[in-house]
Amino acid sequence: MYNRVVLVTDELRTLTSADLARRDLEGNSAEATQLIKSSLEKIAKEVVHYTDISLFTSNIEKHKHDIIFPIRYGLNSSNSKSLLPAICESSHLMYVGADCYTHNLCNDKHLSKLYAKEFGINSAKSILVRDYDKNVVLRRLSTLQLPLVVKPNFGGGSTGISIHNICSNYQDAANLIAQLIRSHKMPILVEEYIQGYEVEYIIFGNRQSIRLTEEVKLIMDKQDYFEKTIWGFETKKLDDTTIDFQKSNLLSENDKGNLQALFQSFDKVEFMRIDGRFHNGNFTLIELSPDCYLGDDCAFYYAFQQQGIKYEDMFRLLIENAQAPY
Repeated sequence: MYNRVVLVTDELRTLTSADLARRDLEGNSAEATQLIKSSLEKIAKEVVHYTDISLFTSNIEKHKHDIIFPIRYGLNSSNSKSLLPAICESSHLMYVGADCYTHNLCNDKHLSKLYAKEFGINSAKSILVRDYDKNVVLRRLSTLQLPLVVKPNFGGGSTGISIHNICSNYQDAANLIAQLIRSHKMPILVEEYIQGYEVEYIIFGNRQSIRLTEEVKLIMDKQDYFEKTIWGFETKKLDDTTIDFQKSNLLSENDKGNLQALFQSFDKVEFMRIDGRFHNGNFTLIELSPDCYLGDDCAFYYAFQQQGIKYEDMFRLLIENAQAPY
C-alpha cells in the first residue's frame, strides 16, 4: 500500500440545474468524489482530502513525501486546469497527471487543434471570435458551412454547451456567440458540425511507454451515429441515464499511431481521452482531455474495465505510472 495520498478536488456538490451562463459545470459530483476517495483509501494507508487550494498550499510542507492526486476543475478559464500542476512543480511534489503546459494547451480548444494538425490529426473548419462586432462576426461566419457548433474556447464538461448549441443559420450563431462572450468572458469557438460516430480514444502511459489504449464509442439515447446531435450539459451533467459506451474498432492503425504520437509529444502526460467524430473513414478531432473524468461510469474507466481491471486497481496503476519517472 502507498503511505499517503493527497486528493485535491473542487468543493463537494451535486448539480440540480444548469444553463449556458454557468461557468462551474465541470467537475465531479459529491458522489463521484467520495467514490474516488474511497477507492484511494483501499490502496493507501491514509488519504488527505482538500477542497480548498489555499488550505492545500498552506499545508504543503507536510506533503513533501506524499503522492498528490489533483482532480480540480474550477471555473472555466484559460488556466483553471494548470494551477495545481504548477503548484506541485514549483514545490517539487510528486503528482499524478499532466503538467502545466499540457493542461494549458489542451484546455485551449482552438490551439490544441492547431497542435494536433502537426500529427496529421484533422479537425473541423472553424473560427475563433475574441471580440464581438455583429457585422464582422456575420461576415466571418459566412466562410463556414452550416450547421455550426458554438462553444467557449476554454473548459470542458459541456460548460457553455447545450444540446441546442447547433445553429442552422448564421444569425442564430451570431446571437449565441454574443451570449456566450457576455457570460463566459473568453473567446468563442465556432466549428462546422461534423456528423458521424463519436469516438473516445483512451491512452494511458507516459512519454516512455504506452501501457493501455482503448477505442470507445459513445451511445446516446440508444443511438451511436449523430447527424444533428451534440453532447450537451443536459445529458453530461444533469441526467446521464441515456448515456452508454461500447467498445469499437473504427480508427485505422494510422489514426491510432497519430494519436499516440501526439500523446507522447508532451513531457508529462499520463492519461488522456481524445474525443472525435468518425465519418466516411475519417477521424475529426473534437478535443483533448488530459484531465478526463475518472468516475466509474465514464469512458475512461470503461477502457480499463474492458481489460479486466478493477476500479481501485485503475487508481493503483495511475499512481504507479506517475511514480515511474521519479
